[in-house]
Amino acid sequence: MSDFRDTVTSDQRSAEMRHTIDPGLVNHQLVETILGEPGIREINRQIDLLPDLPDWMRKTRIGRIYTRVTLAFCEAQAVASLGEIIGQGHGRMFCSTEQFAPCASLRRQKRVRVSVVLEGDRDIAVELAFGTEHISSDTLRAALQQGERLSAIAAMPQLSGSRLTFQPLVIGTPWLESDDPTWSDRAEWFSCDFYEHFVEDFVEFSKVRDVPLPTQKEAEIMAIISETAVKTCLAEILGDETGKDWGGERSDHFSAHLTLGGRRTPAAFLLKGPARFAPMGLNHLGKNNDQIVRLAQEPAEILFVQHCHDILSPVRDTLRAFAVQPSRPRRYCLVDGRDTLRLLIAYDKLDRAKALSHAANS
Repeated sequence: MSDFRDTVTSDQRSAEMRHTIDPGLVNHQLVETILGEPGIREINRQIDLLPDLPDWMRKTRIGRIYTRVTLAFCEAQAVASLGEIIGQGHGRMFCSTEQFAPCASLRRQKRVRVSVVLEGDRDIAVELAFGTEHISSDTLRAALQQGERLSAIAAMPQLSGSRLTFQPLVIGTPWLESDDPTWSDRAEWFSCDFYEHFVEDFVEFSKVRDVPLPTQKEAEIMAIISETAVKTCLAEILGDETGKDWGGERSDHFSAHLTLGGRRTPAAFLLKGPARFAPMGLNHLGKNNDQIVRLAQEPAEILFVQHCHDILSPVRDTLRAFAVQPSRPRRYCLVDGRDTLRLLIAYDKLDRAKALSHAANS
């Protein structure tokens, strides 16, 4: 993550990028069952456009056509991520990028169950069950054996006790494509980082570049800055109005006034104050990460998580899993205590935040 922030510019991070899947497993029959006649017609139309090719290349191209049409279906149907299905307790199909546990049985069994590694304490386990004859790529076979982060589209869940089993339509490597020449030969090097942004990337927050990163000791002042004060100052920086919290909101603040890469970008914020002045882990986010589940339901193109202290890597991984779906990749940004302090200093809001916090405690 530090390399992505330090070696890639804000403009480069803001480039348009297409997120797809390089498939190593495609269950053609299941894809056709789920997509129905309209999907089958589109698949056949694209296959008819293929030139004469060697058999191995034709099979590869057909697998990509099935994947591309299935992703378009997921986008059109607003298919949820796996995390949303678990958090909401319902859903028949997911499209997301997840960490898979190693599956040694691929070497010797014709039908296998591959477990998904879920962050945090969960009362449910998730697995994908499939026949190994659907695997067409040695690369995917090795990735499943070793346990890697992969993109999957899966459906038809069956719950047995605390185990939820899906059948995969597609499994493959997350793949980025761009028409931007600065990314054409290196997008894949950042496939696990792209779509993440930092506070300085946004025009409305860009003054933070002039503020050095505070030390951990200096950032301890965030222990006295309330969540409400941060929300008020954030809204003032953006020229927004603030509403009263009522308990049923999906985010703490929503704004249509952020600019990223020259584009107006609606954003939803999850704010965490110093009630627990400690590094943010998944235990800060409710059972089954329900606060991120609600955040992801906002009609926003970038999801922010702000905290008064450090933010731990499981939170980043979880936020990314919700935001960056292959069928609908969105941007995300983590603003920890030190970056929050930089923002307040850059826009001359630190004294204002102190006063608001003091008044609330008086």
